[in-house]
Amino acid sequence: MRTLHLGRFGLGLLIALGSLCPAGSPCGISTHIEIGHRALEFLHLQDGRVNYKELLLEHQDAYQAGAVFPDAFYPSICERGKFHDVSESTHWTPFLNASVHYIRENYPLPWEKDTEKLVAFLFGVTSHMAADVSWHSLGIEQGFLRTMGAVDFHGSYSEAHSAGDFGGDVLSQFEFNFNYLARRWYVPVEDLLEIYKKLYGREVITRSAIVDCSYLQFLEMYGEMLAISKLYPTYSRKSPFLVEQFQEYFLGGLDDMAFWSTNIYRLTSFMLENGTSDCSLPENPLFITCVRAGGPCGGQPASSQGSSQVQKNDFHRNLTASLSKDVRKNINHTRRGVFFSVDSWTSDSLTFMYQALERNIRTMFTGSSQQSYKHVSGPLASYFPSFPYTRLGWALTSADLNQDGHGDLVVGAPGYSRPGHPQVGRVYLLYGNELGLPPIDLDLDREAHVTLEGFQPSGRFGSALAVLDFNKDGVPDLAVGAPSVGSEKLAYTGAVYIYFGSRRGGMSSGPNVTISCQDTYCNLGWTLVAADLNGDGEPDLVMGSPFAPGGGKQKGMVAAFYSDPGWSRKGSACRSGAGRVCPCAWGFCPFFPLPLLSSEFSDCASSCS
Repeated sequence: MRTLHLGRFGLGLLIALGSLCPAGSPCGISTHIEIGHRALEFLHLQDGRVNYKELLLEHQDAYQAGAVFPDAFYPSICERGKFHDVSESTHWTPFLNASVHYIRENYPLPWEKDTEKLVAFLFGVTSHMAADVSWHSLGIEQGFLRTMGAVDFHGSYSEAHSAGDFGGDVLSQFEFNFNYLARRWYVPVEDLLEIYKKLYGREVITRSAIVDCSYLQFLEMYGEMLAISKLYPTYSRKSPFLVEQFQEYFLGGLDDMAFWSTNIYRLTSFMLENGTSDCSLPENPLFITCVRAGGPCGGQPASSQGSSQVQKNDFHRNLTASLSKDVRKNINHTRRGVFFSVDSWTSDSLTFMYQALERNIRTMFTGSSQQSYKHVSGPLASYFPSFPYTRLGWALTSADLNQDGHGDLVVGAPGYSRPGHPQVGRVYLLYGNELGLPPIDLDLDREAHVTLEGFQPSGRFGSALAVLDFNKDGVPDLAVGAPSVGSEKLAYTGAVYIYFGSRRGGMSSGPNVTISCQDTYCNLGWTLVAADLNGDGEPDLVMGSPFAPGGGKQKGMVAAFYSDPGWSRKGSACRSGAGRVCPCAWGFCPFFPLPLLSSEFSDCASSCS
């Protein structure tokens, strides 16, 4: 077979051009890097003997390399695909188990720097493991690609797989700033050889294969940054679902995969420090559990479908590449691993590209210095959060909540996280006065008049908002949707929380009423609307759940509750537990547009008295 020799500039051109062809590119590289980056923002692992967040921040070179490594041996360009099965095994719990035992047997705490890099690399690998399960629907129902196939490809999972894996990278490069990408990567080659020996009981891969195939991933990452965002128009037409749901889809969207990455990080850190004897280690990494002093942690399957293993499609050209001496100088071997680096022209050009992109976006919204548009003006004030990825402004509404005669602003931030509490979500209230809203820049986490915070991991509190007088006491109340409540159990049942207003101004500190759903994947609280449904002149609460079962997969559900003074009287509402309302108890919910009454809803209704 013809051998392709790559010089420095020829290599850069090949990367740029090759990245335009999905058939020649590994899939998911940019996406997995972004998932790992978001997971690290949410992480809080400082209670044991190691501060893992500091470790991962220090060793980004190993962490980012690990986040893409499990796919290294899939493509034909890697040793003609003969180590495909090694890549497959790197996606599952036995690889994690072998890695944990190898580290504990050979590198006791405190760790030296090379071992810290190995641990950082392993954390990246576990992020990839967890993300692939929900993205590819491995052992679970309604993961991202399977739903994408049902919505945009007439039920074809394979077509969705082909478009989604590479399309996710296209969207990532189009929508996100990758200026955090490490300029070099580290792969613990010698340790990986020993881990694979431990896993298989024999030698299954060569040192050169690990180095060359992971280096190709490193080059591909920079190739994607240089080129593939230009394919956005093509992939946005292929799958509107991919564009609309890539970040927020409840099971396998980017934020959900980041949440599950933080979960498996907790489990991995526990096993590294305590061993695996207190853990259940099924093949699917999403279902690992470890018993701690505070109880079990880890996911529990809400449902299962088919085999846990689905081979990834091989979209790669039948091509081999030998790396020339000019390229090899960017590969530096150490005692236990190897560093990859890029030429300065590559990283400098990427910095210039992002600076130019930011200037173009700024010009798009504000106009150039040579032109003046009277209808374009800068904001009088900016309201912002203290943390990234909060999705501030995902939901907005306004009303006179403190009854002073002036409009107030309510802002949802369902992605809000604080260390150890990923995506719990927040809602901020800003009170207006005779001059309107505060005309100054405000950090809402410090200066909002009222802050409400969710209390369920990845519950996404603040995804939807509605203001109405739910208990008819003459004071407006606030309804807040948290559609991903139950995500830690793979249930995603969702919840709606009602906060009663006060005649003295302000809101109750905790929810006065909690409306919950019993069905898996109900996603109650995805949308909320206040509207008068019974003609009494008072708005009622309407809840939409487009992904709810409704008698079948994602048929959707709309439910409503009439506003009523009875909501203020303890015990008068139909409840399945203290403060929890059965949403489909027909004796209390007089309006339910869809004639659906599943067995779960029947049980809920019968439990009310």
